[in-house]
Amino acid sequence: MEARRGRILEEAGRLLSAGGIEELTVRALAQQARVTVPTIYNLIGAKEAIVAALVAEALDRLDATMAALPAARGIARGQAAVRANLDLCFSEPCRYRALYRSLTDPHASCAPFGQLFRRAGEVFTLAVREAVADEDLHGRLLALPLGHHILHGLIETFRLWGTEALSVAATEARASYVLLTGFMADATKQGRRKILERLQAVEVLLDN
Repeated sequence: MEARRGRILEEAGRLLSAGGIEELTVRALAQQARVTVPTIYNLIGAKEAIVAALVAEALDRLDATMAALPAARGIARGQAAVRANLDLCFSEPCRYRALYRSLTDPHASCAPFGQLFRRAGEVFTLAVREAVADEDLHGRLLALPLGHHILHGLIETFRLWGTEALSVAATEARASYVLLTGFMADATKQGRRKILERLQAVEVLLDN
């Protein structure tokens, strides 16, 4: 059953890459994966559950990337997480453009997506806590809201990239800017020096 579920999700990714969220229907997926429609409902669920499963797969890949970077902490962890997201999206642009566009769908407010958003925000919440421990942030702002604020800014950046409103270079710059301005809101004097230098390096690309 797990192997069949994996094959269905692989085909779902192909449909998404080829035709976007509009082409990813349960019926089309059943034909592509050579299974019945009830099989898809039994193993995964309706269309929104399929999209949620694809998001979960992406998070699994990001978690594996971050696990290979044990030395990254605090501000560096946040930057590494942003870089991992960028690299993943750019590795399969058609797939991830469509996936981020799909998050504007009303179904994205359902429970599975809420859990996925919380999971995606964990890396940034941890980065905030570590930055406080490293005395780069004061800790006057709560880690969870600040980490999730950064995440939602990044999601909007990738949505814009998904609609091709942002180039690759602009997406990289804006993603870094979102992260660093989030940190700047609670930065100590020590942290501000580190963050400001990095902000100034990317804001030139956004100043047009």
